[in-house]
Amino acid sequence: MMKLVTVLLVLFLAGCGSTSSSNKSSELQSQTAQVDEQNQTTDTMAYRNLAAVIYPKSFETGGIFKVKATGNKEGHVFLNTQYDYRDPRNITIVIPPEVASELEENVKMSPEAYFLKKRILVKGSLVQVKVWFSANGKRTNKYYYQTHMRVASWKDINLVGETSS
Repeated sequence: MMKLVTVLLVLFLAGCGSTSSSNKSSELQSQTAQVDEQNQTTDTMAYRNLAAVIYPKSFETGGIFKVKATGNKEGHVFLNTQYDYRDPRNITIVIPPEVASELEENVKMSPEAYFLKKRILVKGSLVQVKVWFSANGKRTNKYYYQTHMRVASWKDINLVGETSS
């Protein structure tokens, strides 16, 4: 079953390449997702590096991730592949408020509770985001980068290895 998912993911990613005359875009088209066989998830560092190369642009792609932590802010739901969202290996799946509401209606529970500690297949827009530190309510000159995968529909996130009801 996992080999089938891996083959489908590679085929999906191969079809997601954007066409452009720039060298960066040409290099991206030849890359495919690497799957960690032990954890049966997508290599998050490869995605982080891809996002860094194309920064500030985004790239439509997909991947299989294990959700280790969740959060929310102003209606946005965040599914994290690491326990610490600031970890450079982390990919944050960002679910906008309207999509989170639709998802909650369909699965009958919060997206945070539904996806926590589960493997998911996600399709979305991969982008690197600059996050500024603040002190005493004011932005400092220090920042770090997060890698986000933004989903457009609740149907862009599916459980892997389980049947959803």
